[in-house]
Parts: sequence; C-alpha cells; structure tokens
Amino acid sequence: MLDDFREYIQKLDHTAIAVHRIRDALLLYRDILGGTYYLGGTETGQGFRWAQFIFPGGNKIELLEPTNDNGFLAHFLRKHGEGVHHITFKVHRLEELVVRLKERGLRIVGEYYADPLWKEAFIPPGQAHGTIIQLAESPMPDSEAIKLWRPELDELLLNSSAAY
Repeated sequence: MLDDFREYIQKLDHTAIAVHRIRDALLLYRDILGGTYYLGGTETGQGFRWAQFIFPGGNKIELLEPTNDNGFLAHFLRKHGEGVHHITFKVHRLEELVVRLKERGLRIVGEYYADPLWKEAFIPPGQAHGTIIQLAESPMPDSEAIKLWRPELDELLLNSSAAY
C-alpha cells in the first residue's frame, strides 16, 4: 500500500501549533529552541496569522494565531486549547492524490484548488489518529516563497494584541 502513495509525497513540510499569541510563543520557539523566523503572513479572510520558524536540520514549526473570534482557529483554541493544530505534507499532483485517497475510503475535507500557487486538502483528525493532516501542493520553491511571504516579524506581529 505504501508504494501506492509514496510517489505523491514530496516532504513533511511543517508542524503547525495553535497559540493565542505568536508573540508569547517566541521565548520558547525562537529564543530557547533556536528557531529562525522563516515565513509569515496574515490570512484576513480566514481569521489567522502565521509565522514559520526553521530549526537546525531544516525542520519547520508554524505558529498560528487567530485574528478574530469567529474563525476556525479561534474555535479550535476554545475547544482544545493551545497545541498541535496540523501537520503539513507537501505533495505532487494533489487532486489525483485526493481521488486515490477517497477511493481507499479516506474522508477529505477543505479541498481548495483555485490558487495555482497553493492547493490544499485536509485529512480530518478522525481519519488521522487525532491530528489534522494538511496535504499541500505548490510549484513555488521555498526560495521564492520567502520573497512573497516574509514580512519582518515585528511588522507581522504589529497588530497582534488580542488573545482569542
């Protein structure tokens, strides 16, 4: 069965952690554990802000902070508290992979294919042993993503005041 899907998996990209405020998590993830700010942005329409930190060896942790009280992330924090929100795998041919996963009986949610620079779909926690799995496809290498998604950290966190 593994060989059926191995061709689609590019890499384990990052682990995302839901926090009330990214600023409050910097002491641990940046200052103590040694993460270097890598990418970040605000998804106003979806109600969250994110900042990725890269660690020695190339592993990344993404901190997610709600920007309003109505979005999925604020709901997640109210229900579960701070902690792991999802694990992201970068994949090739996402739409084809999703069809194959559904054929195997997996439930897939949040399918989004409209943006050629970022397509995504999710395996919900009930199908993934308690953790959301994000499957993402992007033709953009990280070296290009940095040019688009790397505001200064202080600028990114400028409006980070409320803890939802």
